[in-house]
Amino acid sequence: MSRWVALLFALVGGAIAAYTTILLIAGALREGLLIWVYRDELWPTWAIVGLKYFVPIGGLALWALFGWAIWWRLRGKRSRADG
Repeated sequence: MSRWVALLFALVGGAIAAYTTILLIAGALREGLLIWVYRDELWPTWAIVGLKYFVPIGGLALWALFGWAIWWRLRGKRSRADG
């Protein structure tokens, strides 16, 4: 497989996997806090700010991890013809 095609798969596939995973984790965390901890009370500031920063930073970190894993999986065994 070409290096550029593998890079494209790693970037797009990593982004899709990271987006799905961060939505599942953040959604489960938010709903779990909403159902079992805070219920009808006001949310504390640390919870709102924490989720606001957790989602983009966690998403970027997961994108890097998933993209790297896909890249190494596709480019792990390189042949001499590929370069």
